[in-house]
Amino acid sequence: MSAEEAGSILILNSNMSTEKYALAQTEFKSRLEKRSNLAEVNLGEKEIDEAGIEKIIREKNPELIYCIGSKAYMMSNKLAKEKKTVFSSAINWRRLPMGRNTYGVSNELPAGMVLMTYRYFFPGLKKIGVLYNQNYNAEWLKNAEKDAKDVGIEIIAESVKNSNRLDSALEELLPKVDVLWLISDPVVLSGPESTLNILQKSDSMKKPVFAYNEIFSSYGALLVIDADIPTMVEQASMMALDLLSNKKIAERVPSPAGSHIILNMKKVEEYGIELNKEAIGSVNKIIK
Repeated sequence: MSAEEAGSILILNSNMSTEKYALAQTEFKSRLEKRSNLAEVNLGEKEIDEAGIEKIIREKNPELIYCIGSKAYMMSNKLAKEKKTVFSSAINWRRLPMGRNTYGVSNELPAGMVLMTYRYFFPGLKKIGVLYNQNYNAEWLKNAEKDAKDVGIEIIAESVKNSNRLDSALEELLPKVDVLWLISDPVVLSGPESTLNILQKSDSMKKPVFAYNEIFSSYGALLVIDADIPTMVEQASMMALDLLSNKKIAERVPSPAGSHIILNMKKVEEYGIELNKEAIGSVNKIIK
């Protein structure tokens, strides 16, 4: 292996054809444009395979790898676990294997901020349902329940021990709540099928869904509060520079500092939900 180039960075992108991933790469490069020692790999290219990526890592021998998306991170973790690594745009990051040199920016916003936004948009929806797995989100839920109480919301939670228990948990939870809040949980959201199942069952009972990533808007979520990509990448780039300077990182995986709000007006009208009209001004994207 060639000598590690001081300050060099390899950008691994899960797929540049994904708009959000392309934006993340552009933003990251713009913040480090003065650095000449940047290399890029797009895992979405057909001619790129694992052996090719391993060869690039071996030849470039970067000091740090910036991973955009879960696929890129998993590849980096497999081929270069010992490298300093920063990730962003990784859904359900808690399910990722975390090495001692792994850092990143969560894709999920702080619960308190999200709950305040929900309350502002839909003051009549006061009973919010949450599906969660205790191994991943017991502590998160405890804190979220406190935050909810502060803004006049009641969280009604149903534990999901494994993916086979999802249907029964949904049947138990949905009749008790005004809305379902999808959180980042690798057991509840184990794949596209489980996500579609949750949205379809909720829709059949006229229960709106709040979610945390723009992808859920295509499934029919009423309101999505997503992390703002430029802000998140700014955090990731600062973290990368600090790691290259051997500075101590205060928090291994901080929450994103900015948000992007998507409102599905079709669902508002379909369900006949009371919407605070003043809140519309803070929406970034409206689905009609």
